[in-house]
Amino acid sequence: MKILLALLLYSISSFAEVNLETHEFALEYGLGYHTLRAEQKNNSTKGRITSPQMPYWVGSYAFRFSNNFALKFFGGIQTVKFNEPAYGTLKSEDQLFNQFGMELMAKTSVYAKWGLFIMQQDHPLYYAKDTTVFEVLKKTFYQGGLHYSLGQRRRIGLIWGTGLKLYTIFPRSGGNIATESGAGAEGYARLGWVGPFGTTYQVKGFYMGTTAPNAEVNFTHELLGYSAQITYSF
Repeated sequence: MKILLALLLYSISSFAEVNLETHEFALEYGLGYHTLRAEQKNNSTKGRITSPQMPYWVGSYAFRFSNNFALKFFGGIQTVKFNEPAYGTLKSEDQLFNQFGMELMAKTSVYAKWGLFIMQQDHPLYYAKDTTVFEVLKKTFYQGGLHYSLGQRRRIGLIWGTGLKLYTIFPRSGGNIATESGAGAEGYARLGWVGPFGTTYQVKGFYMGTTAPNAEVNFTHELLGYSAQITYSF
């Protein structure tokens, strides 16, 4: 009887351990400050605009198909209202940006993971229509790059993590203002707590910077923010 009971408990614990790593759902809500810089080649003018604290939402699902590999799907939206420049009028200052993509993740040690991701993301482009009227355009880019992260994975207790993403960007379409390729980077750090039943609560701080030359305008888009994240694994 004791042997059967021991085998039953072992089976249950093994099943729970496998399923803890199989599926993972995550929801993230954050606030960020946007800074947009631009330089127009046709008249050698430079400009800079900022946004107040604006919200964003991101959701993801990860499926682990082996001991060391997982596939992650993610998507999100962010609303942005840019501040008026010091001089002139700003058109299209209200924008809705979206992102979605997938990432192949590989665990290389107890703490380290590498990721290879491809995604589509909107970035704002800021330029002067004339001497007193400025406009923000939303441009869509394909992005791809590497993701390296360090962090803990435990059943319950305090956890920490940090990561770095490096990527290149390519315009989905040229449009009236033909945008060229560029590059970007994102760094983040997180701290949280693993509760019972596979639920994790975390807070995160991050910085993202993306830049690209343009046929008419060189632009740089920076995002500095923080967020709260809830993750459920089973």
